[in-house]
Amino acid sequence: MTTTPVLEPVHRPEDGELVGHLTAATDREGWVAHAVPGTPLRTFATRAEAEAFLRSRGLALLAERWEYRPADGGEARTAWLVEARPGAVVVRFGYDTTSVRLTGAELERLTPA
Repeated sequence: MTTTPVLEPVHRPEDGELVGHLTAATDREGWVAHAVPGTPLRTFATRAEAEAFLRSRGLALLAERWEYRPADGGEARTAWLVEARPGAVVVRFGYDTTSVRLTGAELERLTPA
């Protein structure tokens, strides 16, 4: 049985805004920085490095272009985040104005481009 790691929230000290989450790396030593919805971003050697990355880049990454790889192995699609909250995002693909909500395992197929 696989257990989902508990995401530890990281907040900006000046206003308490959620900027991302941390988990201990499971496959090696270090800490994994996750975006606000829980999408893994990068692994760092220390917790302090991961926190600093999230405080400096966590929210800015949400405004950038992302890439979504469908579960069926289809071609990657450019995605723009419309809304992000812990455990879910709403995205638009390319120039399509239709919004799609992604949760659960779908979040792991979403990465910053």
